[in-house]
Amino acid sequence: MKPRIRLLASVICLVALAMTARAEIAAWDQAKVTELAQQLEATTDELSRTFRSQPQPTRGQPDRLTYFRLQQEVRFLRRESRTLSRALQRGADLEETLPSFESLLNTVGRAETKARRVFTIADMHQQADKARTILNQLGPYYDPNFKPLEAPARR
Repeated sequence: MKPRIRLLASVICLVALAMTARAEIAAWDQAKVTELAQQLEATTDELSRTFRSQPQPTRGQPDRLTYFRLQQEVRFLRRESRTLSRALQRGADLEETLPSFESLLNTVGRAETKARRVFTIADMHQQADKARTILNQLGPYYDPNFKPLEAPARR
């Protein structure tokens, strides 16, 4: 009988903890989240244009492969931010858009690591900073324990 009581107490504690964490998420504001997602879409569009305007490394340069991997990450950021924005514009909610937001965060982490090795151009950093700022504003709507993305150390 005692193991059952302990199990029940553990389940109650876990449920209470889950409810507390859920309560800390910023109140869902469809209009605000949609507006931020639209800003993110525009910013990642500009980031992509800025990236494409940079010269590609030539054969034999040490960071050439990293450049092409970064190019793929930038494409994905643009595509995923557009998907998030369009979903929110049609009325998608937190649960429906959370996977897109999580994908964006993961991609930003990978892209920043690569970008530090490839670029020192201020335009690229400015666009990346704008996107990071918007993601940091979206974060509390998706994760009660969201830690703002920090700007990477520049080369």
